Amino acid sequence: EMATLSEGADEDVLEVELDRAAEEMEEQEWLTRRRDAEVRKLPLIEKWVSEADEGRPAMLERYEYSRRASFKSSAMKRLITELSGGTVDDESVIVVRGIAKLFVAELVELASDIRDAADPRSAITPAHLTDALNQMPAKTSCGARKRSKFWR
Repeated sequence: EMATLSEGADEDVLEVELDRAAEEMEEQEWLTRRRDAEVRKLPLIEKWVSEADEGRPAMLERYEYSRRASFKSSAMKRLITELSGGTVDDESVIVVRGIAKLFVAELVELASDIRDAADPRSAITPAHLTDALNQMPAKTSCGARKRSKFWR
């Protein structure tokens, strides 16, 4: 009977060790993927830095602001939950935050083009953003959208 208890304990220890090993492998894989992603970004960052050195400091400053900008996870999760009517996992929130950031970047870029056509030295105004939002389905890859009552 003691041998049976000892074998059961050995199996539990082995299972725990296997679980730890699997977690370490997953962590190593994640770290490897993260490092590879950073390596792929380096040429772009170096290009932007070299352009900034060539007299484009405003471009580098905009890039730095856009890198740091993000939507709060809690607010985004609450919004998605309200819209979908169900629970949302953290991975979905991360994806939607990224898509929202890209949408805002496209909106601001189009508003900047609209502003440049009118007066390149002025700041972007809410009117420029509204015009950009109205032109987005025709000029961007975001596709057609239904007009919300909120923006009327």
